[in-house]
Amino acid sequence: MTIHKNKNAKTHDDVLEEIAGAIDIPPSQYEEAVSRYETLGNWLDRDQSTIAQYDPQIAPQGSFLLGTVTRPLGDDEEYDVDLICLLKVAKKDFTPKGLKETIGHEVKLYAKANNMSKRPEEGRRCWTLHYADDAQFHMDVLPCLPDAQAHQLLLERRGHAALAHDQSLSGQAIAITDWTLPQYEQLTEDWPLSNPIGYAAWFRGRMVAQLTEGKKRFAKSQMITASVDDIPDYKVKTPLQRAIQLLKRHRDSTFGDNEHKPISIIITTLSAKAYNEEPTISEALQTILSTMDQFIEYHGEEAWVLNPVNPEENFADKWAEESKKRENFFKWLEQARHDFALYLRTSPFNEMPEVLKEGLGRRTVDRTLDTILAAGAAMITAPAIAKATANDAELERAEAAITNIRESGSQSKPWAK
Repeated sequence: MTIHKNKNAKTHDDVLEEIAGAIDIPPSQYEEAVSRYETLGNWLDRDQSTIAQYDPQIAPQGSFLLGTVTRPLGDDEEYDVDLICLLKVAKKDFTPKGLKETIGHEVKLYAKANNMSKRPEEGRRCWTLHYADDAQFHMDVLPCLPDAQAHQLLLERRGHAALAHDQSLSGQAIAITDWTLPQYEQLTEDWPLSNPIGYAAWFRGRMVAQLTEGKKRFAKSQMITASVDDIPDYKVKTPLQRAIQLLKRHRDSTFGDNEHKPISIIITTLSAKAYNEEPTISEALQTILSTMDQFIEYHGEEAWVLNPVNPEENFADKWAEESKKRENFFKWLEQARHDFALYLRTSPFNEMPEVLKEGLGRRTVDRTLDTILAAGAAMITAPAIAKATANDAELERAEAAITNIRESGSQSKPWAK
């Protein structure tokens, strides 16, 4: 675990930043993962590759691309690095099965050439590469082909013309494989759709002001004169990214490996929709926790968490079939509101309540606080969210939500009154 050793830590935000940094993927492992997937890309594009003529491209997706990776809870668990493997081919050239097996052939040759002890594992949609234990990560490689035109036409037909014409959001859509579908072995135009690069562009747009500010601070701290556009996004973390990391860790600590725990894409999407470019982690957490459920739509009795780059997709589609997933989301949200409010509203920065220590990982929190205090930080007793600012509309809503939670006992959704 990496502690940043912020010798000037004196606020709740300083502590939360240090904890988020401690549960982030360490720079050395991040760089190793990048090196490994770049090596895989070079392998797929080598002269002897059976797919070189299709211009194979490897790119990250998911939390690794969004900058919201969290360290596994257990020392024996691995980081999950999600990748896409894109071939410049058309649907008429391959069946979904054919595309997956063609890429899988080269993935297997790569594993053999690199003396990997475990064979690549075929999943429903991906090939999984298992690296040596000391790497502490595995890579899920998603075979796909370009599908932007079909996606844009579908969006237009469904009444989403503005999204269809926004090339940054809809121009990177892909068709993926899924062995559970009946057309898996058929030449067909009916492939599952995904758009991880478009989603990442939308996510970036939700925090672009703070990302720019973070890059300016980074350039100043490193005494470099580079334009902010030349600084890679991964070099800085915004309050939105840090808040999501903390919320995901709280979710993991609350539910462990429970299959019905809230999924990351729902937490990430609702957090990004609620975020309003708050400049600090504490303000971001407050806004997100007090308003994120307002971005859940209801079509009759069915709850919808819309994919922002494909409004026809519901990230909460399983809530209708498996009510435990829906129940656990609201249970977690209630607990997270309570736990973070106790710290940000009633506690000095150096005294985290026991419930939040458990939620973020007691060992991580204690080490962070010990390091900060050992560095001679001055004790501040004022809460991060002062009562004096309660005239702000966002703070009033947050205060009302927290009061509701405290007054409504064990109800699963006190904020839904």
